[in-house]
Amino acid sequence: MKITIFNASPWGPEGHTHIMAQEFSAGAIEAGARIQIVQLVKQQIKTCNRCGVCFYKTAGKCALKDDMEGLINKFMASDIVVFATPVYIDNVTSLMKVFIDRLMPILEPHYEKDSCGQYRRRGRFKDYPGFMVISSCAIPGQSNFEVLRLFFRRMARTMHTEVAGEIYRDAAGLLLLAGKEPRFRPAVEQYKKLLRTAGQEFVKTRAIAPGTLEKLHEPIIDADEYVEYANRMWDQMLTKRSMLKVLT
Repeated sequence: MKITIFNASPWGPEGHTHIMAQEFSAGAIEAGARIQIVQLVKQQIKTCNRCGVCFYKTAGKCALKDDMEGLINKFMASDIVVFATPVYIDNVTSLMKVFIDRLMPILEPHYEKDSCGQYRRRGRFKDYPGFMVISSCAIPGQSNFEVLRLFFRRMARTMHTEVAGEIYRDAAGLLLLAGKEPRFRPAVEQYKKLLRTAGQEFVKTRAIAPGTLEKLHEPIIDADEYVEYANRMWDQMLTKRSMLKVLT
């Protein structure tokens, strides 16, 4: 199984989304998958200007000159594509949205009905990679992923495929805080083990076992404890910033 992970966090390899992707990848590699993690923040991706050239003139080739042609090739050469993104204002990051918009050349301009009788664009290819989602949100609560759950299901329908797996981690700041706060480390390390297990299961069965998925979405620590710690941390940072302004 060839899996390509497109990480759309502006923090790139320094963020908690990457930690999740990396741990999942470790388990997938152990199960025999070939993995590549693409940091979109390091790619040159221009915004789609809706010129229509990829539809009407060049048959699937975008008129914009940047890194997207190579990224689309990676996308289409994959068995599974993982969209890895933190939640920004209840949705994907702007970097992920620009990347998704630029996938337009893999579709044709013509319309057709899907199996539910709803219209979509025809596919330009016979087969498309399956989708998986890995997402993190610093705020506690699984409700923060409601928009993403619907968004990627609709997107999979549009792109003639299906969502084969989803991992959503709220209170994801813990993944970074564990390096500074010893009391969080045991719980975070246990969560990382679950991510590796999920990677192994996904490669072997093209799905994450229900029991594993349930544990992945359980709170890492008590939400109130996390909020109290996080708010105190923000207060300290804001106070320090205010003091620096006074000194300068």
